[in-house]
Amino acid sequence: MKDRGNWTRALRLLWEVSPWHVGGVIALATLASLLPAATVQLTTLAVQGVADAVAGRGEPTAVDRAFTAGVALCGLMVLTHVLAVGRNYLETLLQLRMANTVNEQIMAKATRLRLEHFEDASTYDRLQRANREAAYRPYQIFAHLITTVSSAVSLVAVSAVLLSWNVGVAVAILLAPLPSMVSRVFYSRVGWKIENERSADRRRATYLQFLVTNDRSFKETHLFGLGPLFLGRYRDLIARFYRVDRDLERKQALVSGALGLISVCAAVGAVLYALQVTMASGQVGQFAGYLSAITLVQTTVQALFGGLAMLYEHNLFLGNLFGFLDIEEGGPASGKRPFPPVLSRGIEFRDVSFTYPGTDTPVLSGLDLVLPAGKCVALVGQNGAGKTTLVKLLARFYEPTGGQILIDGVPLAEYDLEDLRANIGVIFQDFVQYEATARENIGFGRASDLDDTAAIRGAAGRADALSFVECLPKGLDTQLGRWFAGGSQLSGGQWQKVALSRAFLRDAPIVVLDEPTAAIDAAAEAEIFARMTEIAGRATTLLIAHRFSTVRAADHIVVIDHGRVLEEGTHSDLMAADGVYAKLFRLQAAGYLDEPVTS
Repeated sequence: MKDRGNWTRALRLLWEVSPWHVGGVIALATLASLLPAATVQLTTLAVQGVADAVAGRGEPTAVDRAFTAGVALCGLMVLTHVLAVGRNYLETLLQLRMANTVNEQIMAKATRLRLEHFEDASTYDRLQRANREAAYRPYQIFAHLITTVSSAVSLVAVSAVLLSWNVGVAVAILLAPLPSMVSRVFYSRVGWKIENERSADRRRATYLQFLVTNDRSFKETHLFGLGPLFLGRYRDLIARFYRVDRDLERKQALVSGALGLISVCAAVGAVLYALQVTMASGQVGQFAGYLSAITLVQTTVQALFGGLAMLYEHNLFLGNLFGFLDIEEGGPASGKRPFPPVLSRGIEFRDVSFTYPGTDTPVLSGLDLVLPAGKCVALVGQNGAGKTTLVKLLARFYEPTGGQILIDGVPLAEYDLEDLRANIGVIFQDFVQYEATARENIGFGRASDLDDTAAIRGAAGRADALSFVECLPKGLDTQLGRWFAGGSQLSGGQWQKVALSRAFLRDAPIVVLDEPTAAIDAAAEAEIFARMTEIAGRATTLLIAHRFSTVRAADHIVVIDHGRVLEEGTHSDLMAADGVYAKLFRLQAAGYLDEPVTS
């Protein structure tokens, strides 16, 4: 039932892509499938006509019959060629449109998946398999179905002609190709199983290729001499793939060769039988028809059973594509309440606990935290303390496993989800460097403002990015990065300022800055945070940082450890308390002093 469902989905999708192209292919294939039988009949008539003309020493009636059959046979050849060209044209267009549609569906599906899917290796395996099948598998179901059906029609038509001549010869000719087809179905499933089992290794090979073929890893791979190491690992993987494929092909060749030999012997027997029958009847034309039919039946039956085998194989691999498209999306339920343009009370994490799916260790455990409206609150803690997890929960990429999050006293789940996310401006620690123009790199913060030059320039100015953006060859319209022609590469600090500009363009009531100045020099950092008072005057800002020069500029500082609030207060309060914050501050400060500072 599930297999038929894959067929149905693929064919329905193909019809939706272009019913005219599908209808055209079916019409041409149907017409072409009737031609082999006509070819056999006309070949018989032409040869018999020639034999009669020779025997009658140019008797006009026999010559006319031979000539008429010959001309008809030539016309049939021309028609066969025209139909093949037309079908190939329509099939090429249909396959291109189908591949584009399926790739678009894969991308659309990826945009609807939850963050937890992209933090799960099995999702990447499914995506790898789906991408591998997307370009041709759905269309091939249709193509081989057409081939199978048209081959069956041709076989029935040719069989009707043969049976009208001699039943015994017809049966011998029709059964001859069967043995060589048996192995194809069996090895189709074996190949599918092998490909599924090595999805992770395929993905690893693709990743190794990426590491040695892109600019972002170039410096490290060359400085550390990693090229030969990665190349060696890639060679090991593809060598392993080759050994498995070679063994499979060897076994298939041996089995197919043995069964094919049986088919050849059966075809020889059919020829000898046809020769005996023809000599008994004296119909030379029928023998030519038998020879033509043997070739046609061999080809048609191979196409028929080959089509069935490929339909079976494609159906197996279609499960990979639809397996990805059928991943349960099930995102968080959206509320109805509109999000406030400015927070009046702030954000509260009330007894919040969270454990990542597939793990047993809580990242947050009964955390209580308040971010007052219009203030900048900094989170401090060791790596893995749960700081970035708070951002994921705030954006509802995940739901808390315990407790609740409130904004202005309202549970987070009551707000409209799209409205919530549209009102959070964020720069992540692993922010994206888009291979796009400077305008787009900033404007992606609020896509509706991509053409609002004044707004984009204003955001760049607040992030101290305007000075170098204006010096680019085409200003805001300069391509950034090196992946496309005419691109200008930025320094790490400049990229971070562009990402900050993107967050500021959003002009959101909540701003999340995750290590926002890690790649920026001290002078630029001081200038940016001098402007934070302007931003915080409208927005509630959550700042995550390890540099205390950044942290101390916040209105309120919270120290998190093992998913709980350890201490909080202003910089002065926490230094006076001489707790964890004070210790960490002095440890970092010691690196800037001539003498070590003791705690």
